Amino acid sequence: MVSIGLAAWALVTISASSEVPLSDFVTMPTAQLSTTGDKVSFASVTEIAQNGLAVGVQGFLKTSSGAPVVGVKVYSYYYLQGAYRTQVTTTDQNGHFEIRFPANWTGWLPVTLTYVGDGQHQGLKQNFQVAGEGP
Repeated sequence: MVSIGLAAWALVTISASSEVPLSDFVTMPTAQLSTTGDKVSFASVTEIAQNGLAVGVQGFLKTSSGAPVVGVKVYSYYYLQGAYRTQVTTTDQNGHFEIRFPANWTGWLPVTLTYVGDGQHQGLKQNFQVAGEGP
């Protein structure tokens, strides 16, 4: 186990096992968030737990009227194991997205979710605290 401080208020302990290869990381797009189209929000964002450990994050991308935003990329950005990491996934027909992290951890992991947007939907960037393994 390795402990890494994430700012003055967070401490994360990471297991040595990794299920996500480093090749799964991407570069965060540099495009500015779209300001045209319907407003969107991240809904029901929670950790993905497996055998009592947090292994990722999931949720939904929806319009302000509750309609799913289908087939778009959601980026996850976080600091883990001494580096900033970016992963990407695509929403399904229900607007659901899921991202698996490269390691399990205990504590709280700050995660930034980003949807850049397009002509139909505004972009969105939002920070979340995802719980790791409990005491």
